[in-house]
Amino acid sequence: MEISLDCFPCFLRQTLEASRISGADETMQKEVLNSVMAMLTDISEETTPPQIGWLVHETIRKATGNLDPYREIKRNHNEAVLKIETDLTDLINDSSSPLMNALKLAGTGNLIDMGPERSWTDVAEIFEGFMTKNSDYFDYQGFESFLRRSKTLLYLGDNAGEIVLDKILIKMLIQMTDLDITFAVRGGPIINDATMEDAEFTGITDMVRTIDTGAAFPGVVLEESSEEFLHSYHTADMILSKGQGNYESLSDERGNIFFLFKAKCPIVADKVGCGVGDLVLQKGRFLAEAFK
Repeated sequence: MEISLDCFPCFLRQTLEASRISGADETMQKEVLNSVMAMLTDISEETTPPQIGWLVHETIRKATGNLDPYREIKRNHNEAVLKIETDLTDLINDSSSPLMNALKLAGTGNLIDMGPERSWTDVAEIFEGFMTKNSDYFDYQGFESFLRRSKTLLYLGDNAGEIVLDKILIKMLIQMTDLDITFAVRGGPIINDATMEDAEFTGITDMVRTIDTGAAFPGVVLEESSEEFLHSYHTADMILSKGQGNYESLSDERGNIFFLFKAKCPIVADKVGCGVGDLVLQKGRFLAEAFK
């Protein structure tokens, strides 16, 4: 997914917010903003938002010396969701469609994102009434049908905090299927995206094989990914791509992909054809074309 002009104000907002979280004073904040604005003037129109996100945050890291400014925020989000993990699991298990509601929960948790502008203040409030919310863009039947014919699944994680909800969904998949599941995190710190540290802290590494992408983009940039990750990507029967950043970087790529995320900006919503705030579970373009 290529950038649009409407992406640029968002990059500058992220720059200022991340600079402040990094501890930069006003003088350094202005220097970082100037550096990012200069960088944006030379950006190719074919660059994806996650690639620009990496450039923005690399500029901030170099200026401030803070390699992981969101680390404490990520830990707080992980701890907050872990506290309600049992309650959420019980709620899903007692429902009439546990797998569908585990997907809804994991998708709803994609709101725990420090990149876009946020509409929440408390992580717990994100999950209120998630099972009763319907979406015209939630293709559960298509997902379940493809799941039944798959033996291997590559699950692409997104953010800290919501990784606990990925864990709940993975546990459900282990109970209901014979899938060989691999979970993937980022190859290094970037915004509040989940890394191997978060996977270990939340217990996913104890459940399934866990790898990283080999690169610290807020998405998956295949040409920058490790051989280990690419092997899993290209050989998996099915890929569950979680989060808006993964959609932005993989929506035009080949693969047996289902995307699961909350549409958090009008640019992404317009590409999907949904509204901002809608929950999306959708076949990737090439997989959808194969089923026509």
